Amino acid sequence: MPAPRRLGALAHSPTLRFTLPVMLENTLTIFIGLVFSRIISTISGSALAAIGMANTVMAVIFSLFSMVTTGAAVLVSRQIGAGEGAAAADTIEQGGFLSLACSAGMTALCLLTAQPLLRLLMPTAEDQLFSEALRYYDMLMLSLPAYVLHGMLSSAARSTGDSRSPMAVALLMNLSQIAFAYLFIDVLPLQEVGAGLSYVCCRLVGAGLMLGALVRDHRFFVLRLRNMLRPRGATVRRILRLGLPVSAESLFVQVGYMLANSMSISLGTFESSVYQVMNTLNTFLTLPQGICSTVGLSAVGRLLGAKTYRAAKRTGRWIWLAGIGATLLLSAIVLVFRVPLAGVYTSNPLEVESAASLMWILLVMDVAGVSINAIDAQLRAGGDVRYVMVVTLTAVWLIRLPLTYLFCFVWDWGVLGIYLANTISLYYRAILGLVRHGGQRWMTRRV
Repeated sequence: MPAPRRLGALAHSPTLRFTLPVMLENTLTIFIGLVFSRIISTISGSALAAIGMANTVMAVIFSLFSMVTTGAAVLVSRQIGAGEGAAAADTIEQGGFLSLACSAGMTALCLLTAQPLLRLLMPTAEDQLFSEALRYYDMLMLSLPAYVLHGMLSSAARSTGDSRSPMAVALLMNLSQIAFAYLFIDVLPLQEVGAGLSYVCCRLVGAGLMLGALVRDHRFFVLRLRNMLRPRGATVRRILRLGLPVSAESLFVQVGYMLANSMSISLGTFESSVYQVMNTLNTFLTLPQGICSTVGLSAVGRLLGAKTYRAAKRTGRWIWLAGIGATLLLSAIVLVFRVPLAGVYTSNPLEVESAASLMWILLVMDVAGVSINAIDAQLRAGGDVRYVMVVTLTAVWLIRLPLTYLFCFVWDWGVLGIYLANTISLYYRAILGLVRHGGQRWMTRRV
């Protein structure tokens, strides 16, 4: 095929049309996150570290709901690929029921245990750092039900092949977050409480808009909101059978990150600030990871549902290669501008120098990270969730955490030790995932 015809075919390919909105959505979300972090850094010298700790706890809690978001997304992608629209509608409705019922109970539990939990995770934190984290955490937890519902609905929409609606909702949601942050932090000086309240408001906006988009979309099914209040045991069990291993995997990964944050605080305020600056900048480098995960699960899942196995594997490999290329490009940009970028999030020249000198480890780490996100999502789409879970648990608890303790507290490598331990565990996961993907069993499992 001549080059112009190949390019024309690529431009009109369903995968590319699906991917472009996902790219825009993830880019916007990360950019808004960086802007929001910049706003937070103006509250106080320790605010970024305090809010980083609370956000890590939220990530751990949200990971529990992978049982709903990923379980429903895998089922919907397979059902749409097989032409089972009514079953897909039932999955989304029951996903909504699980999202609201479980997250409401979790919110109450988190608010009741806020102070002892944060004190456990931040035993050596200074009074100001701890009080800032606690005020922000209390408000942030109120956004959990809307956060979970929005995540489930967005994943379900992408599983139908619709990536434009989640992108449009994410645009409005993120712009509203900045507007609310300006109102609650700059106009009304609510500081950490205002930062948390901005999340509550923007996530309510996102959940409402995403629900409206799915209710209006009649291409494959008709959703009935009243069914979200009526549990159906068979569908709930099917979602949980796929989702619980993913939830366990995601939970232990996020616990690992939470413990790494806790260890960074134990290293002292300076090391903790350097770690948070690097984590903030790393969100830019992880942009391809979210894209590869979303596209891999949806595109490969629908191809597997249609039983076009060769096309599923070929598409999956191209997604992985594209992710590697994009990660290398973004890493080169960050390495070139590492000093001014670090200076955006701290005014301490020693923290800037330290973060900039360690930036190379992010490149090495994120090559493995994008491989994991691209390949593991495809294995989950095939129903191979237990394999991914076992590999992940081994990597986090038998490799990463012991090495983190060794590198940081025995050999005194500081922030470098935290990232190096994570890098080693990520390469273990990436290699085993690629080996599994090279076989056939993951594509033919029943879901």
